[in-house]
Amino acid sequence: MTHERDGGTCLSTSEHDLTLRELTAADAAGYVALLAANQAHVGRFADWDDERSCDPAWIGERLAEVPPEGSIRLGLRLGGTLVGRLDLIATAASRYRIAYWLDRRHTGRGLATAAARAAVAHARDARGARDVYATVTHGNERGTAVLRRLGFAASGEANGYRLFQLPFGAAPGPVPVPRAAARVLLVDDEGRLLLFSGRRDGRTHWYTAGGGLEPGETHEEAALREIREETGLTRVRLSGEVWRGRPVIARWGGVAHELRQRYFLARVPVCEIDTSGFDEAERARVTGHRWWTAAELAATADVLRPAGLPALLARLLADGPPARPVLVDA
Repeated sequence: MTHERDGGTCLSTSEHDLTLRELTAADAAGYVALLAANQAHVGRFADWDDERSCDPAWIGERLAEVPPEGSIRLGLRLGGTLVGRLDLIATAASRYRIAYWLDRRHTGRGLATAAARAAVAHARDARGARDVYATVTHGNERGTAVLRRLGFAASGEANGYRLFQLPFGAAPGPVPVPRAAARVLLVDDEGRLLLFSGRRDGRTHWYTAGGGLEPGETHEEAALREIREETGLTRVRLSGEVWRGRPVIARWGGVAHELRQRYFLARVPVCEIDTSGFDEAERARVTGHRWWTAAELAATADVLRPAGLPALLARLLADGPPARPVLVDA
């Protein structure tokens, strides 16, 4: 059952003292304390990598932000006490991914199942979901058991995850494969940004250097490898992660992927770009590259990625790298 409380969504569950209510900035202190008691536990789940830092300022900023359209973040409250978190993440039209974690002191009591069941029903009945899917890291047997109890069916494995799906009516398509990616804002001494181009839907799209992580790579390692392969530059130093992309679904070779992108800044001298390291797929997809000034970015009618790139870049160059990554849309 869904009802409104203090202006936010509140879901009842089959456990009479367990409710789900929207997490806001007012919950930051309690959420940080809960994370502090569960650092190793939370670290087992890829969706919550950033939570392990327990940085109060970062947590407060994230909870103060309005979730992407259609998405909702909920706190699991047992007798009014915060004991976990569950997110319904809108990744495409009427498609949702579910992700959650529960205080280790309360596992094994059926609370996760009750919370997930209420959230799935909310997605179906209140948000018109065509399906809810989940990506579970290998070894998370409890998470797998919860999904199976709710009727999710296994739909394959990819990139270290097991994929599960619960369709409502006709299935909307396969579960998107998680794809972690590292992208680099390569800026030269004249303040110009390197972008690559491609054609899609009759329009030219421009995007930063970078690509998906290979097995065992960190984001930083992938960023430097991609720069070597795509530009020929070998002495690049990263200035840290500056932006974090919200999840988005894209297709390559007929396969749907859920992109989870991190953006790094790197300053380089004015230089020529060597694309001889492109692989076959990149040679077929990339139509060109160029260095852009801020004024040129603001004036172009072509599609720029991420969304809002001119303003984001102008702020980054004026203020320098932020203390914590800024969330951006694809």
